Amino acid sequence: MKTLFSRILLAQVVAVVLALAVVTVITRVSLTLGFEAFLQQQEAAVLRQVAPLFADVHRRSPGWGALRDKPENWRRIWRLNRAVDGPSRRGPGPGPGRERPRDAAEVAATPGLDPEFRWMARPGRGMLRERLFLLDAERNHVAGARPDSIDEHALEPIHDTGQTVGWIGFTATDAVVPPDAQRFLGGQLKITALALAIALVVAVVLAWTLAGTVSRPVQRMAQTVRRLSRGDYEARAPQGSTDEIGRLSSHVNQLAASLHKNRTARQRWMAEIAHELRTPVAVMKGEIEAIADGVRAVDARTTASLLEEVDQLARMVDDLQALALADAGALDLRKESVDLAELAAQAADTFRSRLAERGIRLDTRLQKDVCVIGDTQRLRQLLHNLLENTTRYTEHGGSVRLDVSGGPAARLRVEDSGPGVDDDQLGHLFDRFYRVEGSRARATGGSGLGLSICRTIVEAHGGSLRAEHGETGGLAICAELPLNGGAG
Repeated sequence: MKTLFSRILLAQVVAVVLALAVVTVITRVSLTLGFEAFLQQQEAAVLRQVAPLFADVHRRSPGWGALRDKPENWRRIWRLNRAVDGPSRRGPGPGPGRERPRDAAEVAATPGLDPEFRWMARPGRGMLRERLFLLDAERNHVAGARPDSIDEHALEPIHDTGQTVGWIGFTATDAVVPPDAQRFLGGQLKITALALAIALVVAVVLAWTLAGTVSRPVQRMAQTVRRLSRGDYEARAPQGSTDEIGRLSSHVNQLAASLHKNRTARQRWMAEIAHELRTPVAVMKGEIEAIADGVRAVDARTTASLLEEVDQLARMVDDLQALALADAGALDLRKESVDLAELAAQAADTFRSRLAERGIRLDTRLQKDVCVIGDTQRLRQLLHNLLENTTRYTEHGGSVRLDVSGGPAARLRVEDSGPGVDDDQLGHLFDRFYRVEGSRARATGGSGLGLSICRTIVEAHGGSLRAEHGETGGLAICAELPLNGGAG
């Protein structure tokens, strides 16, 4: 199985090898071409120096007859120049069995050399080689090597009395780079190869380090994810950088924290559900056992008590089902155009008598024709839960105000006169099973699901719900819902 470490290392090494190969090829080609260009420039310089000498030959002869008709003069000139120059650049100097270089006087005294060519044996004039050739003005061959083809750009003109009387040049050859230059090039290439090999080793070491630097935190994150998958939500990935890997570690840790929080909430919710269900069941069981033991008679009061507990249990089951459906995204809403003010008026009529029994005044301020698209039953449940919450918590002799208004959105506000809640409790009022007071007295606190259901209903309608301090010192619950196409 290929690991991230091996893939990064392989990619880095391949990239470095390819880069070094390209550098090697470019270096070799550049050195070779550079030497060829340098040697060609030297040959051109030689031709420029030789051209005036042949101009003198043309003027002394006159013409090219002495070279055209007597090829031995050209050969002797070649031997003279080789003798005067000493060792050729194409080979080592004279050794045992090789001809000793002769000085200019000895060469000038060579028998058989025409007098008009003896001047060319003076020191510094021996520049001819086997590849040198001479052409007349019409580019006809006169002497020297015979070129297969003539490159006019490589020819040097010979001028005599202001006219072009001939041309000289070198024949093309594959052996452009002489042996000594080849040895120099070979040395340079060896040095370059050694430098590239060292660079390759350094690059591999750096690639190894980089691969480890990248793969190690990823491996640690993989271990953290494996622990999370096994249910260990306490696992955390190490964070030590601010780059992409560091941010990924931060996201993994946030995921772990969310999973831990959700598991804790789920466990707490299950405990809360068990507690809330146990209470009405225990009450019903106690009353039924009392009836069975003959301690309590079956009368209207006993029956009403049992029915109250059954209703409380049924409401809690319905609330739990609504929350479960909302969590699963399957809350069924039968949306239609609903007059929110009319629903609020109906809810106020329902709770007015209950509030009056506790000495609580209910004030309403309802703007007409505030229509929303929603589920009538769910919106009615929203209003009942909010008013039920204020009925439970508002002190005797207090007041409740129910407002509905339009604007950019439909606004629903239920405010009581107190008691209020602390700032740190406002954000928890919509948590499931949350109660402001520490006790679980069901007579005042309810199940703790009412406001959670309200938030679920409002968010399912595309709105928002918040809690804030009331103007009279109590609590205000404010809901905003989208209007029906701008009505209201």
